[in-house]
Amino acid sequence: MSTTERVLLLSETGGLALAAVRSQPGLRVAREAAGAESRLWVRGLPPTGQLALAVRQLPTISTFGLDAEGRLFPVASLTPTTQLPSELEWQPIQEFLRLELPTAALPGQLPAPHPLRLVPASRAMEGAALLTTLAAWQTYASSAPEIRLQRLRFAVAGPERVLVLGTPLPSVPGQEHWLHHNVLLPAGLEFESPLLALLVAQKYNPHGNALLLFAADGSLERIPHAYLVPATRSAARLTTGSSEHDKHV
Repeated sequence: MSTTERVLLLSETGGLALAAVRSQPGLRVAREAAGAESRLWVRGLPPTGQLALAVRQLPTISTFGLDAEGRLFPVASLTPTTQLPSELEWQPIQEFLRLELPTAALPGQLPAPHPLRLVPASRAMEGAALLTTLAAWQTYASSAPEIRLQRLRFAVAGPERVLVLGTPLPSVPGQEHWLHHNVLLPAGLEFESPLLALLVAQKYNPHGNALLLFAADGSLERIPHAYLVPATRSAARLTTGSSEHDKHV
């Protein structure tokens, strides 16, 4: 057996992990429809030698050796078991990832056709924002010391949704978030790959003039910095649930 390269097979859901190897030279990706689900093929890896750590950590289904005739050999096997599909359309991994991120829609909540999956975080991160209710925020702001309020900003999207940013965060009920590349992620969760935060920020916030707020289900909202106002007692007291920020938060 003389193979020319190694080929990886991944599930469709495992494709997001490819962000971790987007800097590896020569890698190409193709999607194959396989019954009710699709799967991904990755090629461009050397036929022998140890692969880079990021490649070895990919959630692969199988790894094959590929010969010049397109036959696929399982690792350590001298007998081919299948053929690489000839109809695959290959593209550089950088182009594949750019195309696979959800397409931006109008300002406001942006549904993700291909959900960006969040997983339990490997370490605790400092909270940078709190999603709470208008009533809880107004109660806090009415009695909090001015020195605490001076370090906070907020945006309102109705009576049940107020986003407060700053440190230290108010001690009120709500969902705490941490900040990474102008992306706010729920406390205790992170993307499957650390590079996804950067890719998402480049896609939806290329000018760095907004925050991207993620929910645990992977949906996101874009919040322009212009809609965040300094936290003062009067600003909190005069805020109503029918704010013009509704379409942005």
